[in-house]
Amino acid sequence: MNAAGPQRAATGAATKLIDQFGTVERAGVDYVPTADRTSSPGNLFRVFLGGNLALSVVIFGWLPVTFGLNFWQAIASSAVGLLIGLALMVPMTLLGARTGTNNPVSSGAHFGMRGRLLGSTLTLMFAIAYAAIAVWTSGEALVAGAHRLFGTPENSTALLIGYAIIAVEVVLIALYGHGTIVALQKFIIPIAGVLLIVGLIAFAPEFSPTRTSGEYLLGEFWPTWLFAVTISIGGPLSYAPSVGDYTRRINPGRFTDRQVALASCGGIFAGLFATASFGAFTASTFETLSPSYVADLVAHAPGWYLVPLLLLAIMGGFGQGVINIYASGLDLESIVPRLSRTQTTLITSGVALAVMYLGVIATDAISSITAMTVVLNAFAGPWVVINGIGFLVARRGRYDPVALQRFGLGHSGGRYWFSHGWNFRAVIPLLVGALAGLLTVQNELYAAPLADVAGGLDISLPLSVGVAAALYLLALRIWPERGVNDGVAAVERPQ
Repeated sequence: MNAAGPQRAATGAATKLIDQFGTVERAGVDYVPTADRTSSPGNLFRVFLGGNLALSVVIFGWLPVTFGLNFWQAIASSAVGLLIGLALMVPMTLLGARTGTNNPVSSGAHFGMRGRLLGSTLTLMFAIAYAAIAVWTSGEALVAGAHRLFGTPENSTALLIGYAIIAVEVVLIALYGHGTIVALQKFIIPIAGVLLIVGLIAFAPEFSPTRTSGEYLLGEFWPTWLFAVTISIGGPLSYAPSVGDYTRRINPGRFTDRQVALASCGGIFAGLFATASFGAFTASTFETLSPSYVADLVAHAPGWYLVPLLLLAIMGGFGQGVINIYASGLDLESIVPRLSRTQTTLITSGVALAVMYLGVIATDAISSITAMTVVLNAFAGPWVVINGIGFLVARRGRYDPVALQRFGLGHSGGRYWFSHGWNFRAVIPLLVGALAGLLTVQNELYAAPLADVAGGLDISLPLSVGVAAALYLLALRIWPERGVNDGVAAVERPQ
């Protein structure tokens, strides 16, 4: 089959998909022909490094300090959590290059053509939640910084204006799509990187690595530290559904799996760990912690660092906010195929702003963020591990791009149709694993019935992942899939 074969088969015509800075992307979740995949592992690394150099990610280094951990304990929990999360999601970095589409659509090969909507919904939830955090943190920093510099109002109206400025910036870039997002990272990384380094210098005089905020969140050190690890795992897991937005632009005939996986995971780790360390460092300079990290950061910043801080707030909107709004548009399009990516991006942008209001203005920010993370992890962990097993065991890295596009074109049947569009071998383990996690999760969003089953430890993530993995492997063994991989050629490998 030639490079554009799957595209012709799926749409009836070969379409040149222009992907460059300043041009509105037209691809949506359609198959990207091999000839049009002009990205590289270097681009992957830059997207996930630059996209994480934002205040919305910095707060995940601040959170462990609010839990009662000191600086060293906080960054240790971040490092361990990131490594665990990345280990779980390695197969997810390879899906897009094999299928030519994003990961939720690709998951149809494991969950069925209708079952893939579970992944699209999960990704949409992650993207909207993290986009809301990006708009909140950048907008609040903009308003608080302007108040200190120029004496402008710092009230609800000013905050709404600040949020609107960041939201417009984020939505405009996301509407342009992949080519523009990738190009912007070449400017964001050096600028945001320098601003963060300068920030370390600005806050260094007050830094105390052994300072804590008080009692441990869960009463004792180990339960609290492990809870912080669980929060950190959520960072990589949040990218597992959306990493395919960028790896689908990689030609598997030019780059190896190792190159793609190392670039994706390296960028995610470097970006998340650098910003988490900055958050823990700056939080360890505050005598007392308020419910808002951004308010504390601006209040304690030396006057000469306020302008760099405002620039960092804007850079964060370019990075993290754009990545999530772009992902949310693609995911809603995969759920409602009759809408274009431009339309779905505008819709999800409005939803993200509503979520931000409910999670930050109407409730306590710390409680909202921690509860959101652990609850989403209970769904994301099983989905990621089942896709990973599906990639390695059930599909062995081989996929039919044409069959994956059938449902989006309004067709039923095909290689991945299974039982009326659902592969219950994967769907049931996902739901059971997620339920196990929700029953045992430690959070302030709702009272989990079995939250104390492990004596105060939050076992929701390992339990949900373990249950889902075991049930899926058992289902594949006692209920084998017949003929799903027949005739699917292996991808062309580099020489």
